[in-house]
Amino acid sequence: MKDSHLDVCICVRITENTSNPSKNILYLVASVRNHNFWGRLYMLPVSILHPFIAHKLVDNID
Repeated sequence: MKDSHLDVCICVRITENTSNPSKNILYLVASVRNHNFWGRLYMLPVSILHPFIAHKLVDNID
């Protein structure tokens, strides 16, 4: 996703779990490129809180 303040790229990968075949493994990677002051300002609180929110959301997936 491109914006005037920042660009965001999300990559999702799901692989087979050999140690527990009933549950797959989810990899989630986010990359952000800031373009200006507003992008950096926006990302300041997001970069602190986002990992906790994302982990909680992924933990709730069945």
